[in-house]
Amino acid sequence: MDVNKVINEFALSSEMTSYRPLGNGLINTTFLIITKDGNKYVLQRINTEAFKNVDGLMSNIYEVTSFLLKKGQKTLEIIKTKDNKLYFECEEGCFRVYKYIDIAVTYEGVSDLNIVYKAAKAFGELHKTLKEYDGPSLVETIPHFHDTKKRYQNFLNAIKEDNHQRVESCLKEIESIKKYQNEYSKVVDGIKEGRVSNAVTHNDPKINNVMFDKETGDFVAVIDLDTIMPGSYLYDFGDALRSLFTGEYEDSKDLSKINIKYDVFEAYVKGYLEEMKDALTEYEKELLSFSAFLMTIEVAMRFLEDYLRGDVYFHTEYPEHNLVRARTQIKLANEIYQSFDKLNLIVKKYL
Repeated sequence: MDVNKVINEFALSSEMTSYRPLGNGLINTTFLIITKDGNKYVLQRINTEAFKNVDGLMSNIYEVTSFLLKKGQKTLEIIKTKDNKLYFECEEGCFRVYKYIDIAVTYEGVSDLNIVYKAAKAFGELHKTLKEYDGPSLVETIPHFHDTKKRYQNFLNAIKEDNHQRVESCLKEIESIKKYQNEYSKVVDGIKEGRVSNAVTHNDPKINNVMFDKETGDFVAVIDLDTIMPGSYLYDFGDALRSLFTGEYEDSKDLSKINIKYDVFEAYVKGYLEEMKDALTEYEKELLSFSAFLMTIEVAMRFLEDYLRGDVYFHTEYPEHNLVRARTQIKLANEIYQSFDKLNLIVKKYL
């Protein structure tokens, strides 16, 4: 890849003097760019396999970040090309540039409950601010991303087809997902009925997508806005807790490592509801604990469907990898489902 050629297409403050790889590069190839006047930028090649509608993707990010900046909220800032476009396309791919946020750090895993609390406030503040978003309609960059009802039908189709003769090896896991089939339409139906808000949501609310100030430890900005699109607050809330509970053990064969962390749940609920308590509908408040279950069992069925289809979506390191992942999510989903009374008491405490 010719970094010089690509970066010269963008309206930077001055010419580039150096660059280096940034991050792990699992989704988007990323570089830190340093210019002659000392400014720093992030150059990224967009993953067009994951995001086929690049126009829609970049339009979503631009509209949302422009709105957040007008509201005085720190966020990603897009640097346009010299001909005023949101990205540059050439034979090597599609590229975008952001201003580099130099004062901030991110965390991959967290044992500090105060960081969990602040991350929850960050997503709560994002949701609360975007509740007022009145710009152009956003595109679904990944259609039906959290339509659990549709995800379940896809899962059933994969069982019926059984193209890789794997159904026999996961009958127990299949039944674990089928037993909750009456729960899968709850949020989707709630949106249709107007009891759940159809809102602008992040849809990838992992803690490593929150940037914290290096000095004060306060949150600076929520990043990785590729999946910013219409959804439900419940999807972000539930998926954030799912990822915090599974943490580094998502690929573990030792299911004893997968458990609800009640102190983490309480810290997250406290931070989130400090921002969003008055913005949620009564039905959304009722479903907060449920959303952690729903997002966990949805991810379980996605892993298991991919296993049944021959591992075509998620990267795997061995043949049973997706099955192992599905088992961790099923274990957690079962535990959350059986613990609603305790979890709901924690939610009630902060409502």
